[in-house]
This record gives sequence, C-alpha cells and structure tokens, in this order.
Amino acid sequence: MSVAPARRTPLRFPGVLRLLSLSMLARTPEAALGLLFILRVRDLGGSFALAGAVSGVLALGLAGGAPLLGRLIDRHGQTSTLVATGLIAALTIAAAGLLPGGSPAALLVPLALVTGVAQPPIAPCLRALFGRILADPHARHGALALDAALQEISFIAGPLVFVSVLAAISPAVALLGAAVALAAGTLAFAASPESRAVPGSAVRRSRAGALAAPGVRTLLIVSAGMGAMFGAIEVAVAGAVDDAGRPSALGILLAVWGVPSLVAGLVTARLGAPRDQGRTLILLVGASALPAAALALMPDLWTLGLLLAASGALVAPTFAALYSLVAVVAVRGTVTEAYTWVASGMFAGIALGGAVGGAIVSASGAPAAFVTSGAACLVAALAAATRRGTLRAPAAYASPSRPGPSGTRIAPSTTGSAAATSSSANAVSVASPQGRSTRSAAAACTAAATPSGPS
Repeated sequence: MSVAPARRTPLRFPGVLRLLSLSMLARTPEAALGLLFILRVRDLGGSFALAGAVSGVLALGLAGGAPLLGRLIDRHGQTSTLVATGLIAALTIAAAGLLPGGSPAALLVPLALVTGVAQPPIAPCLRALFGRILADPHARHGALALDAALQEISFIAGPLVFVSVLAAISPAVALLGAAVALAAGTLAFAASPESRAVPGSAVRRSRAGALAAPGVRTLLIVSAGMGAMFGAIEVAVAGAVDDAGRPSALGILLAVWGVPSLVAGLVTARLGAPRDQGRTLILLVGASALPAAALALMPDLWTLGLLLAASGALVAPTFAALYSLVAVVAVRGTVTEAYTWVASGMFAGIALGGAVGGAIVSASGAPAAFVTSGAACLVAALAAATRRGTLRAPAAYASPSRPGPSGTRIAPSTTGSAAATSSSANAVSVASPQGRSTRSAAAACTAAATPSGPS
C-alpha cells in the first residue's frame, strides 16, 4: 500500500511568499484610488457629479486598458511593461495630488483616465507566474486561493490606510502616498527573478487574442456575473443600513462580508485542487446565488450580517477555482491577457450591478436588489453549466514543463494553457473537467451616486 506524500503548503515553495507580498504592496493603493480621486475632486471644489465622472473614467480606463497591457506582456514579457506602466500610473497619481489649490477639478479627468489605462496588471502577472513556477496543481490552486484571500485584505487595507489615515491629512497627501506605494511595489515585483525570467512569446495569435478560446469567454461571463452580484449587494447593503437609520453600520457589514472570504481562502489553500475544476466552479457560483438572494429575507441588520458572512465565505474559493481554470483554458501565448479579461469582466459586472441595484433600491427597496444579485449569480452559473465543455485545456497546446530554479518547475511558455499544466498525471486531471483592486475602483463609481461607498 503506497502512502501519499505530505502536501506542501503554497508558501513553502520558493518565491510564492515574496511574490504575494510584493503584489499586495502594489495592489493595495488600487483599492482606494476611486475614492481618493472623488475626495480630490471635492478638495478642489468640484461637484459630486464631476467626482462621479472622474471615478467612472478611472474605472473605464482600468477595464479597457488591462487586456491591452496583458497582450503586451504576453508578447514582450513582464518586466518592461510593468516598469513602464508602474511609472506612468504613479506619475499621474502624483500629478493629481500635486495640483495646486484653485486648479480646475476637471483636470483630474484626463489624469484619472491615464491612471486607469496604465494601471500595471500586477494580479494577472502574479497568477500567470504561479502557473509558470508551480507545476504541482495542488500548490498552484492553493497559491491562487491565497491570492483571492489576500485580495480581501487589500480591499480593507487600501481604504483604511489611504482614505481613513492619509486622506484625513489631505486627499493630496493620500494620492502621493498611493503613488509611492504603487511605484515601489510594481518596480520590486518587476525586478523579482521570477518576473524577469518570463520571456516574450512569438506564438501567432488571432486578432481576438485571449478571447479566441471558448473557455476564456465562459469565464468572462462568470466573472461578470459575480461582479454584478458584488455591485448589487454593495448598493443594497447601503440601502438597507439607510432604511434602518444606521448608516455607520455600512463599513462594519462590508467587513463582515469580506473577512469570511479571507478565512475561506486560507482554508482552500490548505485543501488543494479539486479533481474537477469546472464542476467545482459551477457548483460554487450556483451556491453563491443562494445566500445572495436570501439577503432579501433579513429582518434586521444582525441577520443581514450573518447572511453576508455566509455569502462572503464562498467568494475566495470561487475565484480560486476560476483563476485556476483561466490558465487551463487559455491558448498558449495569451494567459496574462486572459487573466486581465476576467478582471475587466468583473469591473463591468460591478458597474452594471451597482447601477441596476441602485435603481432597484430607489424604486423597490434593498430586498429586491438582493434578489437581483442572486439572479445575476445564478445566470452566471447556468451559463457556465451550459458551456461546461469549454472548461478544459486545448489538447493541441499540452507540453511538458522544464526544471526551474530552487526546485520549482517552469513551463516552456508562460503565456498559454501549457503554463498551467505539466506532464504529470495530476496536472492532467486538473486540466480536464472529467478527471474588491478591483472591486474598490468600480465600487467608487457607485459611491458618488448612491449611498454606498473597493489590484
């Protein structure tokens, strides 16, 4: 009788802890940028309408620029693109903070646009690196689960550090601090040996890029549905606390929503990869619809908090499964771009969910918006179920990995499904279904127009 070898935690693999830490430094400011630009508009005497427009332009820049930058990275490698975009984004953020008093607040519109478009795609780069340096599917899935869990910390730490602390001095100081943190984290990440080792890819791609893969389109639908759920819930929670006459409870309830996701992500990191990633994703997305819709039944804020905790506990495991599948279904030479499309889909979903949810809260109240959030998630689950056949690796791109430094393994290309699969049987079983950075900036768009207030 053979005994299975002890499973190593993801943090024990060389480079994982360092990459996660550097990415957190670079991504934490992003979680507060939307709110910081809103505060800076008001600081310069601009209206709330202009503040909402600036925040919206920032979100559009983030959503539109990320896939373009992802494609550049797949073609030319990570380091040069990350350094250039990190410096450009940091300079425009600093410029927003250095505008002298009395300057027209409308000057923040082009600065927000450039900041969004040039925002370095640290999270997609990190996830692509995990597919490159972690040949063991359980370690890779665990690292992606840790990333999803730590994302919650950035959603909490970003607004806490840059809004509650630095913006209390002045929004200008907060923007300068965000620029320094973004530049430092991005340059350090780009200088890491793992990032510098990523070569460009000469693989010929279709004009559709990563979207040429049916599986990437399926995951884009799922991420958009999950984003719509987030956006609708955030606005509905704001409406619920307003109806209860307890607006100060909003921050507490959103934290209650995020903390269980952090804990569940840490647990998921220990459990390893499920045998059937596609089925797991569909079940988790479908399950997420239940507590989201059940929020409509809350008789008081205490019950709302309990249901939010139940909903939040499913977030990190769901995104761990989704992120794992991105590298599996992406065509070689497009994996970083594929991750950016998933992020852009969530941006779009949050914006749509927030807008629709806000209109529903105004017309029918918070319970109806909670039901809408569950419906969005259910639609995403049904779409994934009907397209389940796309959630597998393109067989034409399978290839063995090669040895990397310090006991890791490196796939022959970091930009394709081969980056997430190895010649081992375990990797094949993951490849086949048979075997708030982000939330914060989009949520800030809604903050200027609704009672609600997220790399």
